Amino acid sequence: MIFCVDLDDKIIKVLSIPRDTYVDIPGFGKDKINAAYVYGGMGEKGYALSLKTISEFLGINVPYYISMDMQTIPEIVDAIGGIPLDVEINMHTHGANLDKGYQILDGQKAYQYVRWRYDPMGDINRVKRQQKFIIAFANQLKNKTRSLSDYLDLYNAFKGKLYTNLNYEQILALIYVVKDISPDSIEKFMVPGEFYNLNGISYWKPDMRKLDEVLKNFTN
Repeated sequence: MIFCVDLDDKIIKVLSIPRDTYVDIPGFGKDKINAAYVYGGMGEKGYALSLKTISEFLGINVPYYISMDMQTIPEIVDAIGGIPLDVEINMHTHGANLDKGYQILDGQKAYQYVRWRYDPMGDINRVKRQQKFIIAFANQLKNKTRSLSDYLDLYNAFKGKLYTNLNYEQILALIYVVKDISPDSIEKFMVPGEFYNLNGISYWKPDMRKLDEVLKNFTN
């Protein structure tokens, strides 16, 4: 996910790039966008190549990253008392055990929700669920954290499990602005495209004409 945060007008926009998006990875040719991290050698070099790949693909400068192991999600969700969410469909395969309907997701169920991708639209519907989860998480975070110090306490509790090139002052500035933004005002976008099969491998082929329109709304 790419986050565009307007610190002056206090606006957040989110652009999701499906992990199977077929792009040019500088120095390595065409592949799925999530392969950039591995091609870069993982760690800081992997993040650097991922940022370069994303920036060149979108035609905009993406200078910063925040990364977190998915296994950290249960701890963070439990730390804020679970996430109220309306689960769209039953999810009872591939390690998930979720019933359709409104419920409070604890950490493990939240992890299952954001990971599950076993319906006909695969990762595309998972992207939509992850965006929905981000909004629900932000709402719960806002309800549970009443002050800047509450946000800082939560950040300090989990900063050892976050990977970022933002310095502490930038993190503070980001928290200071984000805490006052209504989660329901967050604008959501996704790279448009279609499924594309090449040599038996499934990709998400971006529609560059439609993407241009998406980026106009995302960056303005």
